[in-house]
Amino acid sequence: MQTTKGSTEREACPVEEQYILLQSVLRDHQLPATVDRTDSPRTRHTKNDITIVILAEVEEGIPPLFEGNRQCPDGVLLVLTTPWLSREPSSRDVTMSSLYVHKAISMSAGQTYLDTFSPPRRATYVVNHLSGAITAGRRTEGEAMAEWRLDCPLASSAKQSARVDNKLLTRLVCAEIGVPTPVTLGLLLKGEIGDECSERIPTVTVLTLQSKEVNADWLRTHVERFLSSDVMMQYDKVVVKPFGPPWYACQNVTFHAKSQTGSIVKAVLDLLTMIDPGEGILVESFLETMEPLVSRSDGRHAVNVEGIQLALRARAVVSRTPLDGARMTQIVCGIGDASQPLGGLSTISISLELMLRKWGIRDVSQQKEIRDVIRRGSEKLLLELMEREKRLREEERGGAGAQTETIGLDYVFTKRNDVITPVVIEVNSQDCLFVSTVHELLNPLCRGQAARTWVQTMVARSQRYLMYGKTVLSIGAGRVTRQLWSDAKQWGLKTVIVEANRDHAARQDVSWFLHYDYTDHTRDEEHAHAIVQLIQSRVGHVDGCLTPTDDACPLTSLVAEGLNLRHTSSYTAAMSAKNKLLTMKMLRDNSYDPPHTVPTKLFSSPVAMVTGPDALEEAVKQVPLPAVLKLQFGSMSAATKYVQNLPEAVEHVQHAQATIRTHADLHGMGEGHGQGFLLMPRLMGTEHDVDVVMFEGQLMAAFLSDTGPTHEPFFRETVGAIPSVLDEEQERVLIAAADSCCRGLGLTTGVFNVEMMLTPLGPKLLEINARMSAFYKREWLRRIYHVDLFELALMAACGVRPVTSNSPQGGYSSRAAREDNGQLIGLLLFASRHGNALATTATPEHLRDLHERGCILYVPMQEKVVRSSHGFERPVGSLAVHAPTLDEARAKLVATCVTLGLETEDSLADVMKDFVLL
Repeated sequence: MQTTKGSTEREACPVEEQYILLQSVLRDHQLPATVDRTDSPRTRHTKNDITIVILAEVEEGIPPLFEGNRQCPDGVLLVLTTPWLSREPSSRDVTMSSLYVHKAISMSAGQTYLDTFSPPRRATYVVNHLSGAITAGRRTEGEAMAEWRLDCPLASSAKQSARVDNKLLTRLVCAEIGVPTPVTLGLLLKGEIGDECSERIPTVTVLTLQSKEVNADWLRTHVERFLSSDVMMQYDKVVVKPFGPPWYACQNVTFHAKSQTGSIVKAVLDLLTMIDPGEGILVESFLETMEPLVSRSDGRHAVNVEGIQLALRARAVVSRTPLDGARMTQIVCGIGDASQPLGGLSTISISLELMLRKWGIRDVSQQKEIRDVIRRGSEKLLLELMEREKRLREEERGGAGAQTETIGLDYVFTKRNDVITPVVIEVNSQDCLFVSTVHELLNPLCRGQAARTWVQTMVARSQRYLMYGKTVLSIGAGRVTRQLWSDAKQWGLKTVIVEANRDHAARQDVSWFLHYDYTDHTRDEEHAHAIVQLIQSRVGHVDGCLTPTDDACPLTSLVAEGLNLRHTSSYTAAMSAKNKLLTMKMLRDNSYDPPHTVPTKLFSSPVAMVTGPDALEEAVKQVPLPAVLKLQFGSMSAATKYVQNLPEAVEHVQHAQATIRTHADLHGMGEGHGQGFLLMPRLMGTEHDVDVVMFEGQLMAAFLSDTGPTHEPFFRETVGAIPSVLDEEQERVLIAAADSCCRGLGLTTGVFNVEMMLTPLGPKLLEINARMSAFYKREWLRRIYHVDLFELALMAACGVRPVTSNSPQGGYSSRAAREDNGQLIGLLLFASRHGNALATTATPEHLRDLHERGCILYVPMQEKVVRSSHGFERPVGSLAVHAPTLDEARAKLVATCVTLGLETEDSLADVMKDFVLL
């Protein structure tokens, strides 16, 4: 191993100071002191463990360390100096290096430890904050890391930070995308990014300087032209300030009357002697803070101090999401003296809402509108910066895995045409969480808020790093699911598909496509033996095994057992989920319920086996009619019917067993396992899906969605909604029930779909699918929770812990998800009900066009619209709409479906009657 060079003796002092400071921070957060465990090096870590390295001083490292402790205990390590690290050539690319941690501050369950690791832990993500720009020149040892070409994901590099911190460049970007900034004259001393600041926009004028030697008369001419421009007519003052990595905390800022051209020119000339190439000077309009709207009824609680002119400033923190979106996580405000530069270090932090109330803005809807304006502008800016970074070369990014993950935007509040307008005056990169650290110390309920999304992204990128190059076997490619395999290829996975359909479209996107007909599942043991031999001879090593196909779940378990892959559900568990008779029996007879949990038998229902029409007379003695007939091995309500009397029940079973005999007759029938039926009571209440993520018996995440009333008697699905409308208490109960049912069947690792009814007596299980949700649910969860179920399923199968805090199980409730990301409501399309519209006003081609234009979210579930000849059918597709609120989503779906001729207002009102907030 190559150990990093550096003087340990020289660095001992700052490291000791930082360690003492850490103890002070822990004390202030009412946490215990760090425990020194360096005498007993830690050895129990694996190559699949998340190891996020925060190379930083305490003030910058605390937010991700504390939030990382909540999301991924022991997965985030604070490294106070580079000699605690080493590197060696990467196994992926010998021209790159893998980083290893020998010593660090770890944290778990609120306790910090000083640890050493033997063998050292391989870093899966690195934040490098030991640079002169961040530590004000105190520490520069981390700057050498830019030359190491690390193979793991990196947060923003020094080169990327220089772009984000370049106030002139971000002014130009803001102006391009319509985010308000001050009117600006920018003087840039030509450097590495000078060419990117050569544009001219009405509100931003750029002068590129070749050297510091500037003719005063030439400068005066340009300053006078700027001051007399139309866009500057409404302003009386200007601000002169430097920009670039060394300039922070309102250093060397001066204020001038617009008429004082001489003093403005002198201020610019003075600053020119201090700046370096790539840095510059801004001459910008001084923005008057909006006048307080304070009335006498506010007393002395509002801003009404006589004789003092006050200003206010806000810092918005925005982070990249795990799926490359942008989310504003926090706004922190400060009030200060308007005659002085106003920065985060010179004010006491308060919330946006409190600041607005002090300013006399008490209307909650107006407060929300101002917050939304800041959120939209901030997120839009980060997305634009991310898009520009894609066009940079590796050396321009400062590393192959480097990307901007989080930024801070400073706003001032002014009025434009009598409208309160937040205006961006500054953008910061790596040091953007310092104000949030102070704010969260003062406000314990906000702790972790600012860093939450960033840490989620750290975890997600770490998991992708751990998954890169792994080989995953799938039994079956799924239906209309080519996107799954193209995404897996993009993530750097090698995929092997064993598929009964030799012409499946997925064969173009996988590493190995092996044709094998396994559709007769009564011979699964024989199939499993053949597939294992096929994999061993054609592929060799496989890291994980899964299936997107419900019928193939038991077979997949047998194959995994034959390949000695322990992170796929056992055959017993998979068959217990597939066989709905076994499902209810195991839950009812489960004798292993821990005493602190609800017994699983309370979630079960009575069932009677119906092998054929002749068995119905005996079955109705156990489950009286009217009742529900359901296929023993079916899925998605295939051939399910609510029967009123014995003749109707006999006719249904006879018809189903006579007309559906092969896999081609009705996908999901389960005919490969058997044609038996079950008789069950009809459950009353509201229907909900819980998508659970399990790993080695631990519930990692759970996502709740709602299903509207079905069309009877065949229980065809109608509409679905996510996030759920349930309150947090009912949400927790359903998730706990789904968790108990999975563990009761032995489903301990994987992504599973649990269908439940919330009855007056509590949750009741409908069925469990021992695989991830099919079709539209993946895309819905990506939109609302920024989580990819398929990616989590791949991780679990390969033994990589699928960590995600962005779910109700992680404390992110459906209500919070709705407030952040809006509401999705969708309609299931059936040929029998919507066939005329699907052939005329709502053809699949038209729906795809609307989807591409962003009007709807359309997910096809069959390749073409075909009316069933036997009366049993599967959905053609899902049409969903996305809106900020539940009411808006309901109205949008109605308007869309009525316009397309799919439904009427009355029919949709009936199936959406349960979609009301409780």
